[in-house]
Amino acid sequence: MEHDAPIPFNSPFTGILHPITEAPDEAFAQKMTGDGFFVYPEDNTVYAPCDSDVTFVFDTHHAMGLTASDGTEYLLHIGIDTVRLQGEGFTVFVEAGQHVQKGDRLLSFDEKLIREKATSDACICLFPELPENWEVRLCAGPHIVAGEKAVRISPPSSPAPQSHIFYAPCTGTLHPLAEAPDPFYSHKSTGDGFFIYPSEPVLYAPCDGSVFFIFEEKNALGMHTAYGLEYMLQAGIGTDTLNGEGFTFYVQDGQPVQKGDRLLSFDAAYIRAHARSDACFCIFTDLPADTEIHLKHHGFIQAGQEAVWF
Repeated sequence: MEHDAPIPFNSPFTGILHPITEAPDEAFAQKMTGDGFFVYPEDNTVYAPCDSDVTFVFDTHHAMGLTASDGTEYLLHIGIDTVRLQGEGFTVFVEAGQHVQKGDRLLSFDEKLIREKATSDACICLFPELPENWEVRLCAGPHIVAGEKAVRISPPSSPAPQSHIFYAPCTGTLHPLAEAPDPFYSHKSTGDGFFIYPSEPVLYAPCDGSVFFIFEEKNALGMHTAYGLEYMLQAGIGTDTLNGEGFTFYVQDGQPVQKGDRLLSFDAAYIRAHARSDACFCIFTDLPADTEIHLKHHGFIQAGQEAVWF
């Protein structure tokens, strides 16, 4: 595998996409057998994600290894603890040494049998031979169809240039969006960004720009930077059900703002008691699909400090 740029990789499965760190098995979740991703399946057929050569098929038919035409080695593993089924419930359509094209059927499985007799039906795609420090990053989801781009395999030496620096809208602990305590956000359903567990209950304008709308639920607002970038700030998860209770706004639709202006404050104790989380989000809603958000650092950050670049 010789690459110096990110490699897109398609899903062999249809279902709900997850990062490997959420796998329902410690060995997979801790990447003991390699980085990758998994899907809770909604279809019982596994398809070739790209043109590949089949390198081996397990005797128990629950897993197989392949090598993509660009040299990327990957392992497909159906279910957790399915090796003990000794091939029961699996039908394999290929054999070692066979060349397959994207979309070819590789195997099918009995979903009901696996759910009854195995630990989980999670379908896993692993990259066991990635060079050190390479990362597998989700670029779709949560729902994905076999053949759609699922992840980007990125080398540490190929970050995007720092064309934009963006600042923290609040004070607290900075995290990448993939670590959000809700799959809707962690799978970047509305865009990429970052979040902060706040230590102070105030959101400030992270840069000069303007407010272009305030959510009816009074828990979020849409913003434009001075150069036209669109982003959303939201206080808490599940706070839309509070119907504005616990929030105070200091701006209105269409109002220009300068970096550091107060946008809203919230009753932190009330949100923690009545919503699912007090995590505060900054999500960029109109970035090009291949744009990656990079944290400037991890840990505690003050409002107005550099938070991310892209």
